[in-house]
Amino acid sequence: MASDDGKAPTLSTGLPILLPFLLYPAIDFVFRIATGLIAPDLSREFTLSAAELGLVSSVFFFAFGLAQLPLGVAFDRFGPRPIALGLFAVAIFGAILIVSANGITGLIAGRILLGIGMSASLIAGIKTASLWLPDRMPLATSLLVGATGIGGMMATVPFAALLGHVDWRIGFLGLAGSIGLLFFLTLLQVPSVERHQSPGILAQFRSFGTVFGSMGLWRFAPIAMMGVGVGSAYQTLWAPLWLRDVAGYPAETVAWVMFAMLGTYAAGNFAFGWLAQWRQRRGLSHMPPVLTAVILLIGCQTLLALEFVSAAMPLWIASAFLLSGAYAIYPIVTANFPAEFAARASTALNFLVFAAVFAIQSVLGLIIDSFPPSASGHFGTDAHQWALSTAIGLQALSLAWYGLSIRHRWRLG
Repeated sequence: MASDDGKAPTLSTGLPILLPFLLYPAIDFVFRIATGLIAPDLSREFTLSAAELGLVSSVFFFAFGLAQLPLGVAFDRFGPRPIALGLFAVAIFGAILIVSANGITGLIAGRILLGIGMSASLIAGIKTASLWLPDRMPLATSLLVGATGIGGMMATVPFAALLGHVDWRIGFLGLAGSIGLLFFLTLLQVPSVERHQSPGILAQFRSFGTVFGSMGLWRFAPIAMMGVGVGSAYQTLWAPLWLRDVAGYPAETVAWVMFAMLGTYAAGNFAFGWLAQWRQRRGLSHMPPVLTAVILLIGCQTLLALEFVSAAMPLWIASAFLLSGAYAIYPIVTANFPAEFAARASTALNFLVFAAVFAIQSVLGLIIDSFPPSASGHFGTDAHQWALSTAIGLQALSLAWYGLSIRHRWRLG
């Protein structure tokens, strides 16, 4: 897309437009990670079991995923600006609803609205980059996903320090204010997109059949679904509890480990983005680095499941870095479809990924909840071991699917 003066878009002109959507995933991830940090407060204040805690956390991802398909059509049809502004308003209302909750119903309703409001945290940036940075998509995608790690870092030590001085509800009100900042930045920075003649909305929804009927999606989607599903479940909820229950770390140490994990995760996304951009320029496939990362990630998780507690910190940090490989699937899938399908291809994958996040986080909660907690409310090592083993098995199956689909050249449609 040309700029207003008719020149092709450049990094210097495109990045300022992308800025609000680089902050968007960062704030999204603050909300995701913050739930894990305030989990003990929620359990105590609302008398939540592990399964209920998993449900409160996972409905965010259910709403996030459910919103993806309508978002794909909306962003392709209207552009990033108006859709993002509406979503920010919904997110602010959801955060306020959580703060004012007096029971699990209010928490769930607020988390659902917050999930809808945060649901475009990746696709808003991808669509914006496809308009104003079309030749830098791998780099832009890595910046967007890497921003989640920066947000995660802010949600660990800084947010934990804040919670040491104020009630968690006041902390959430501060996060709602940060969404207001995004709203005004989008008004100032993001141009409106001229609408051209396009197919009707029903025709655009039917075009998802092209995406969902293609092995360009299904060959790669299970790796992202299982990798991101497991990674998100642990980064946003279960890793802090594993560090507390299995490794025996105090709350302050847990916050620092999570801070290091999220920083490494951000660095991993920037590294994979640079590598993907480098390989794209040379006509090389992105998949070898992705497969290597996922295999090494499974190796780290296996050692954690075997309770190598003495190496817990480096293993969790390495896992955070390697998780970036699963996210590198996004530009691979987008590249398999025409440019006019960019938002729909990305949101189709996001729909599948966040459906997996919801399912995996809920299942892990049920597994852990099937083992009785201690009198102090901690979960046993057996509970965590079974949960991690299940997560490892799911990721191994996704690799097996990819290998079989390549070997047998499966096709759909």
